[in-house]
Amino acid sequence: MRLNIAPKGNTRKEKFMRLLGMLVIFTLVGWAFWQNNVSTLEKLQGRNSLWDQTKILDNAERDYIKGFVRGMRSEFGVVTKVHIMNEMITDISTEPKEMFIGLAPEYDQVILHFPSLVRLALGQQFIEDLEQNHFTGKFENDKWPEALQTALAMIWGKLLNVDNNVQPMSEEYNEDLHDPESSVNKE
Repeated sequence: MRLNIAPKGNTRKEKFMRLLGMLVIFTLVGWAFWQNNVSTLEKLQGRNSLWDQTKILDNAERDYIKGFVRGMRSEFGVVTKVHIMNEMITDISTEPKEMFIGLAPEYDQVILHFPSLVRLALGQQFIEDLEQNHFTGKFENDKWPEALQTALAMIWGKLLNVDNNVQPMSEEYNEDLHDPESSVNKE
């Protein structure tokens, strides 16, 4: 059996227009399929990235945190998880290249886990300040959602600052580098 998908028409112009119409339809279907896959992937990644047992976060706060998570993944390649728990956080199992932010508002507990390169970029003093000082007094007044958003903005800003401060190698340094295998001074 032979598959005949050639457009039918009485004139060449009609055949061409039908062929053009088929191409437009196939393109639109392909684009819609792609958009559906992107949307589904974002939903799946979003479900795993933010876990709020307290149900205190409103939609705007949830969207802000999810945007931060997406930005960390797209800009820096860092998988990020934010967990807000009702019980004390005792055991966290994170991947070495994963950023984890855990809050237990009832217990005034903050746990931060950063991948080694992110930890290096942020600096130990900055991380300790976030863990020990930034959320102080915010849990009693239920001001921790704002403090969390501020902490995420501070992390983002600090990482962007590091990214912008990276200087290219100087020409003088580049001239000193050479491949010993391609050198004219072979033994």
